[in-house]
Amino acid sequence: MKLLNLTGSLNIKEVSQMHSINQANSPDVGDIPTVSQFKSLIGLSETIYAYKDNGIVIGFILLMREGNSYQSENYKFLSSKFNEFLYVDRIAIDVNYRRRGLAEKIYAKVISDGERLGLDVLCEVNTRPRNNISLAFHEKMGFKEVGTQDFIKNSVVYLKRSTR
Repeated sequence: MKLLNLTGSLNIKEVSQMHSINQANSPDVGDIPTVSQFKSLIGLSETIYAYKDNGIVIGFILLMREGNSYQSENYKFLSSKFNEFLYVDRIAIDVNYRRRGLAEKIYAKVISDGERLGLDVLCEVNTRPRNNISLAFHEKMGFKEVGTQDFIKNSVVYLKRSTR
């Protein structure tokens, strides 16, 4: 398996595979009810990296840059605080492929991209419901807290990985 850049080259089968993984990872990643809505989200993504096994997507990350029309409250919050950035909208790994270091390899590539572009990497992680695995993972990857926000259904911590 190797990390693939699927930006701009996804077919509907890959979009459906990614959507299924996304939904299986909810609420850790945001629920996107339909494949059509997920396809729209992909259209807003600056960069898409994915792992495939035997031609099937088994994990992915969606990245966005500043100045996007994305209406996520989390994206809008971070956009109000930072001028330039790489935003991790979501990362999800198929349950059968977890704990194999795929997320770490994906993040290593994203951090490398950030260093090359002179951009910090931003994301959020749920604190209600608490996602302890993701919180520990992001700490291990060098992310630091830059804010918090409470919503009706959840709460999040905003994180930044400096690359400069």
